[in-house]
Amino acid sequence: MKLTRRDALMLATASIALGAPAIAADGIGAAETVVNDVWGTQTGASRVELAQASAIFRNQRLETGDESGAAVRFVDASKLTLGANANAVVDEYVFAGAASKSAVTLAKGAFRFISGQMPEKNMRIKTPTVVIGIRGTELKIDVYEDGSTELSTISGAANIVSNVTSQALDILAGQSVIADENGVFSAIRDFIHKSKDEAIERGLSEIRSKLRVPSLPGLPGIPNPF
Repeated sequence: MKLTRRDALMLATASIALGAPAIAADGIGAAETVVNDVWGTQTGASRVELAQASAIFRNQRLETGDESGAAVRFVDASKLTLGANANAVVDEYVFAGAASKSAVTLAKGAFRFISGQMPEKNMRIKTPTVVIGIRGTELKIDVYEDGSTELSTISGAANIVSNVTSQALDILAGQSVIADENGVFSAIRDFIHKSKDEAIERGLSEIRSKLRVPSLPGLPGIPNPF
């Protein structure tokens, strides 16, 4: 997405007013929260470490390390939270009225997504086994090493389509489903699954207590006592 100077100024002013990080003129969002090790890699560039308020760009790969996490807020006010050892790519993002569209690939890890002002019919979340459509939604998504995907709809609704079988299911608020490594769905379950990742299950504040203290010569690293 290419913003004009006026658009960037308006977004920056709104971000300051809302307490959110300002968004770069050529960015599509910003890192709202960063805990421990978080990296971004733009097409044709080297991987760089991200900090709070770092700009997020189209086609950028986002990665987190052990005991790490990040929350990214996009210009339409949608929000993607990544747990530890997560890997995601912002494949496409345009926020411009009727032409708006977004596509994000979640390669592996645990995620929480909250939709914003982007037209829901033009939003897609992809994993190795499914494509997820959004309808006014907060989702919890775990993508496992074998590509299998566990999805829960916390609010709103989601449409999930298998990349392999093309079967489609509507997952309503309070429901969850698993697509195995072959893209085959389990029965829809009437509960929200529990993610093993603390950042996704209980919030990024849970892993702040595990912030690492640099080790001193001859001494191992110890948990942050504060």
